[in-house]
Amino acid sequence: MKAFSMIKTIKLLFFAIFCIILASCGKNPEVIYINGKIYTLDKNNTVVEAIAVYEGKILATGKSSELTEKYKDAKVVDLKGKTVVPGFIDAEANLMEFSKQLSLLDLRNARSVDEIVNIVRERSKTAGPNDWIGGFGWDEMKLPEKDMERLHHSLLDAVSTTQSIYLVNALGNTTWVNKKVLEQTKVTKDTPDPENGAIGFDENNTPNGLYYEAAQELVIDILPQPSEQEVMSNITRGINELFKYGITEINDANITEQGLSVYKKMVDDNKFPIRLYAMIPGKGPLFEKYISSGPEEYKDRINVKCVSLEYDGYFETQDAAMENDYNEDPKRMTPFNDDFDIKEMTKKANEKDFQISVKTVGDRALTQTLNAIESVNKEVKSKAGRTRLEYLEFVTPADMQRIKAMEIIPSIRPEVTLTDKLFLNEMIKPENGQNLGLWSNLFKQNNIIISGTDFPYHTINPLVVMYYLSSGLSVDTAANRLTNNTAQKLSVLDALKSFTVYSAFASFAEEVKGTLEKDKFADMVVLSDDIVASDPQVLLKTKILMTIIRGEVVYENKSPGALLY
Repeated sequence: MKAFSMIKTIKLLFFAIFCIILASCGKNPEVIYINGKIYTLDKNNTVVEAIAVYEGKILATGKSSELTEKYKDAKVVDLKGKTVVPGFIDAEANLMEFSKQLSLLDLRNARSVDEIVNIVRERSKTAGPNDWIGGFGWDEMKLPEKDMERLHHSLLDAVSTTQSIYLVNALGNTTWVNKKVLEQTKVTKDTPDPENGAIGFDENNTPNGLYYEAAQELVIDILPQPSEQEVMSNITRGINELFKYGITEINDANITEQGLSVYKKMVDDNKFPIRLYAMIPGKGPLFEKYISSGPEEYKDRINVKCVSLEYDGYFETQDAAMENDYNEDPKRMTPFNDDFDIKEMTKKANEKDFQISVKTVGDRALTQTLNAIESVNKEVKSKAGRTRLEYLEFVTPADMQRIKAMEIIPSIRPEVTLTDKLFLNEMIKPENGQNLGLWSNLFKQNNIIISGTDFPYHTINPLVVMYYLSSGLSVDTAANRLTNNTAQKLSVLDALKSFTVYSAFASFAEEVKGTLEKDKFADMVVLSDDIVASDPQVLLKTKILMTIIRGEVVYENKSPGALLY
C-alpha cells in the first residue's frame, strides 16, 4: 500500500513538472526589443542585443536574430543600436510635493530678487484678481547677498495686494509671502515663534513676510486644498514627468496616511505605473498603525517595509549635528529626533520585520544614531536588516568601521555634498572636510552605495547625479576651481548601479528589479549614448529616448534614436 502511494506521488510530481515545462514553452512574448546594446547589470555584467517581454516580465534575453526567429508573432521594437540600462530607482524623492510644485512658478533659475518678482508679475497678469499664486525653487545660493537683505512682503505687494502670493525656496525651508497672505496667517509683532521654526521680522519689529522651517505651517494651513481628483491629476502629471528622466521607482520618506491612501486608489484604478517604496515616518499614528499590522506589499506597486526618522538636516543651513561648533550662531544644532526617538523606532521596527532608515548628515548625528541602533540590536535583533543611513556626509574613521561591522547601507546625495564642500571652511573648522563625501571609501568597504536625487529639492536627473558621483565634479566650472571630490569618485558603472542594482537591494526589490534578467520586470531606459563605455562627461549630454515599464513604452522622446514598428 505504501509503495502504491509512493508511485502515485512520483507520478503526480512528474505531471506537475511536465505542466510547468509545457506552460513555459507555451509562452509567447508580446514584444521583443532588438538591436540594442543592453547592459543587463547581472553579476557578470552581461551585454545582450535583445529582450523578449511576456506579461510585463523578461521572458528571454539574447541575440536579436535568435529571439525574432523563435518568437515570430511578437511585436518588435528596433532600438537601432542604442544603449539600454535598467530603469532608475531613486533612493530619495517626494512624489506628492513634486507633483504639487508642477503647478507652481518655477523659480530655480532666477538670479536676482527682481527676476523673481518679474516672473510673479507675469503670472499675476493672467491670474484672477483674488487667485493664489505659488512659486517654488528660489535659491539663496544663487542670489546676491544684498538681494537677500531686500526680501520683504512689500516687494510682492508691488505685484498685487489682492492676490495671495507665496514663494517657497529650493530647500523647502523658507516661504516668502505678500501682505495678503501675511494677514491671513494672523501673524503680528507679538506672535511667538513656533517650535522648530521662526517668523521673520524687519527692523521695525513687524512681520516681514518670511516664514522659516516649522513656521511655514502657518502658510500651509491656509492654502486652498485641492480635491482628491485634483491631487490624483497632479500625481499623474508628476509621474509622467519622472518618466522623462528614466525613473521607474522611487523611495519616498515623506509618506502621509492621506497620500498613501491616494496612491493605493490610483493603483486600484491602474493609474500608478511606477513602483513606490514607502518609507513611513518613525513615529506618529501611521507608524503605530503599521507597527501593529506589519509590512505591506500592495499589488506589486507599493511596498511599505521601511520606517524612517531624521536625526538632523542640511549642513548649509547649520541643521547638521556636528561634533564641532559652527562658527556662527546657532553654533550647536538640536536634533530633530534624538537618541530616544531612534531607539524607540528601532526596537518596534526590529520586532515587526521593518527596515529602518535614519537621516544622518553630521558626524555627531551619525555617531549617536549608530550608538542607538547598536544598543537596540543587542536586545532585539532586526528581522529585516539592511539598515539605511540617508544623506550620509560626514563620517569619522571610527564610524566608517562601525558602518561596515553593522552591515549598514550608505545612502548619499552627491549634489548636496559638492555644495557643502564649497562653504565648509566658512562655516566650521576646516579639518571637518577630511570626513566629508567619502564615497569611494564607503563603497569599497561595503560593496554597496545608493544614490538619491532628493527631488524636488535638488536636481531630478539621475544621469546628472551619476556625473557628480563618477567625476567628483560639479557642473559649475567656477565651483570646481575652488573645490571638488575627485579623490572619492566612483566608476560610471558603479554610479549607475547606485541607481539600479544597489538601490533595488536596499528596497528589497532585487528579485524583481535592478537588473535585466529573466523573470524580472521589464523596466528599462533607452539612452542616446553609451554611458558605461564613455567618460563621465558624456552623462551630461545623454538623453532619455525611452522609458519602459513592464515592457510598455511609457515615455518616448520624439528626437531620432528609436523606432516603434
